Amino acid sequence: MLLLYEVDTARIQAQLAYLERCCQVMDQVQDLPNETAFFAASRAVHIAMECVIDVGSVMIDGFIMRDPGGYEDIIDIMEDERVIPAAGARQLKEWVSLRDRCLRHYTEVSPDELRAVMAEKELFRSFIRWVQQYLERELGRNH
Repeated sequence: MLLLYEVDTARIQAQLAYLERCCQVMDQVQDLPNETAFFAASRAVHIAMECVIDVGSVMIDGFIMRDPGGYEDIIDIMEDERVIPAAGARQLKEWVSLRDRCLRHYTEVSPDELRAVMAEKELFRSFIRWVQQYLERELGRNH
């Protein structure tokens, strides 16, 4: 049985490229030497999580996966569908709560919290790789 998916791979690739840009910003401001770096890091971490959630949503829609009940559920679905491994899913779900705080309770986010995420930013780069590998497995090289 041949399944035809309508996956917006151009949008996914654009979001993954933006996620890499967020990682590059995190590379540049790793030590948070001043307030400008803190604000740049806050924005980079927030947008990085938005990219993860947006990529997950586009993949869930395009591959007709089950409907998510929230942001953490998007990560769960990506784990269930073997887009991302269990260890990566656990860490990303922890960061989803920080995403909400960066968006709504930004006055409560500490430099130490941002440093902790930025110290593990390679997970975002792994996410990029996992998504690209999944797309290649499901859609072929020329997706």
